[in-house]
Order: sequence, then structure tokens, then C-alpha cells
Amino acid sequence: MKIGLIGCGIIAQTHVGILKKIQPHAHISVCDLNLDFARQFAGKIGAQGGAYSSIDNLLENEKPDTIHIMTPVMAHFEAAKKALEAGCHVYLEKPLTESPAEYNQLQALAKEKNRVLAAGYSTLGMPVVMQAKALIDSGEFGRLIAVHCDFMCAWGGNSVPDGRADHWAYASKGGVLQNMVDHPASLVVDVMERVDNYQYHYGQRNILPYDCPDLLHISMQNEDQIGSFTLSLGHGNGHRVANYYLEKGTITIDMTRQVISVIRGSGPPGMVKKISSSLSTGWSIAFGSVFNIVKVITGKLRKAHGIFTLVENFYHTVEGKDRLLVKEQVVSQMTEMLDNIWEDVNSHPLDDVKHVNAKRQSAEIAAKETAE
Repeated sequence: MKIGLIGCGIIAQTHVGILKKIQPHAHISVCDLNLDFARQFAGKIGAQGGAYSSIDNLLENEKPDTIHIMTPVMAHFEAAKKALEAGCHVYLEKPLTESPAEYNQLQALAKEKNRVLAAGYSTLGMPVVMQAKALIDSGEFGRLIAVHCDFMCAWGGNSVPDGRADHWAYASKGGVLQNMVDHPASLVVDVMERVDNYQYHYGQRNILPYDCPDLLHISMQNEDQIGSFTLSLGHGNGHRVANYYLEKGTITIDMTRQVISVIRGSGPPGMVKKISSSLSTGWSIAFGSVFNIVKVITGKLRKAHGIFTLVENFYHTVEGKDRLLVKEQVVSQMTEMLDNIWEDVNSHPLDDVKHVNAKRQSAEIAAKETAE
């Protein structure tokens, strides 16, 4: 199989490591705007194909079967469009596109060309997330009532997210939040039957470059389900946990440590149920942690396991052996919701919101004093 890698940054190295395991005989070509960097990367990974600074030249000369797009989001749409028009299957890293209209156009083109367009929402490929989803889908615990995810991010030495202040993410529509929000958002939207409406709150603690907002909470709702997540950047304490509340049990996953615990049963908990559920939860965490050490040693728990699962699923889908794990409905709902939020945030800066709230509070106090 011929594979083209567009963008030779850090994430590309992760994709190469995965491809060497699942497509060991692939003919790989690379492309980056910096041709010298592309050539160095090609030499480093032992690429059999050429190194290019133009996707047009790569498509024309190499005629790849699949394309992995790992550039800044601003370049995703044009690169994916060209790849699909050339007859390639496309794996698109998150954030997918700059607007819902761009994603919808790519999806329509993929269907027209009968090509696979895969969304790189890697959280949905994490083992514990997939395990929780399987338990929910089994019906064993009844219907999902609510789901909440806390996605608290920390970088070494409390450095800025994505490593440096000139990272492309800070220039995107949603700022650096946009580069991380797909992780918790996809987890929540994926298990809800649909999203009918949503609300959001965001905060700016002035700890990021360019005074970017660093705290976001979104709550979603349909007729009888509620989902929510909180995303924090530069948090200082990396903590990524999700709780799924069902009619007959609660499922908790720790994505940082890749452990899962389940509390079964319905009705109010008696003393026996409280003790047994506590023991069960403690055992799940302790045993799961030990089991993960064994899996790491034996190579069964891989680095970047979520990306590994999705890339593997992409190739299985291309070969007709599977269906995409990330559903089109999930992508469509997320891109529409998040784009509306970024537009709203940009049109109502936090300082303006604070000013409006302060004026409203002053007016309310004045009205109260007058009434008294």
C-alpha cells in the first residue's frame, strides 16, 4: 500500500510508529511546507517514497492509496479535498476543519468518490473508553441518563500548552482550547443519542499566551439525557476522568491511568451494597493498575493507544473489514456546536461579558435599594 503523510511534526512520528506495526511493507512518502524538514523526516523514518513541499506533487508522483493529514487545522480542508479528489482515502487529525461547512463538503466528496474519511478523535480509541462504550451498548445497565467528563490538562514544568507560545493552535478560531476540546467533547457526544441544545461557560485566568481562555464547560441535553464536560488547560494537575450514569449502574473511567470501575445495581444503596461497591471499586483500580503494568511490559498497552486504535480501524475500514469507530453523526454535531461556541466567544470577549454582568449586578443592587 502507498501512504502519504502530510505534515511532518510530532504527531507524524506517532503515526509512523503505528504504521510500521500495522502496515510494515507500506511505501511511505512525506510532505511538509519546509522541504528540508520533509527530507530530514523521510530519512529519519526510512521512507521509501519521496519528500515534497507540495501535496499536488506528492499526489501526482506517488499516487498514494491513503493520506494522513497532520498539518495545522488551517490547511486541513484544502489538503483533504485534493487527496479525496485524487482518489485517496483520508485520515484527518483533529481539529478536523475550520468550519462545519468545510467538513460537510469533505464528507460529501468522500461519499461521491466512495472513499473513507476518518476523523482522528483519538479519545474514542482509548481501551477504557471503548470498554465503557461496550458496557453501555450491551444494555446490561439500562439506558444512559447522564455523562460527565473532567479533562484537566497539565504540561511538564507547568509550561504552556503545546509547548510554545508561537504554536499554530493559538491562532485558530477557538484558540488553544480548540486543539484539545475534541477529546472530552467526542467522549460525551458519542454516548448520547443526540444533542438537542447546549450551554457553555468559559474562563480566562490569564495564564496562557495572548490571554487565551483556558477553562471551558459545556453542557448538552436531549429529551431525557444530559451530558457535560469541563476542559482546563495549564491546570497543573493532569486528571482525565469520565462518569457514565445509567439506570442500573455507574461506570467510571480514568483515562490518565487507563482503569475502569463499575458499580452495579438499582435502588438506594444499603449498608451491604455500600461496602461491596467500595470494595469492588478499590479492587478495580488496584487490579487494573497492576494489570496495566503487565500490559505495558508485554507491549499490549501501547503509547498513544487511542491513535493506534483509530489508525488501525481506518485501514481495516479501507480494506472492507470494519466500519469507522468515529461516527459521522458525532462529528457533525460536534463541529456545528463547537463552531457556534467559538463564534460566540469571539463576538463576546470575556472582558465584555464581565462588564455586562457588572453593570447588571449594579442595576439590580440599585433597584433593590430603591425598593427598600
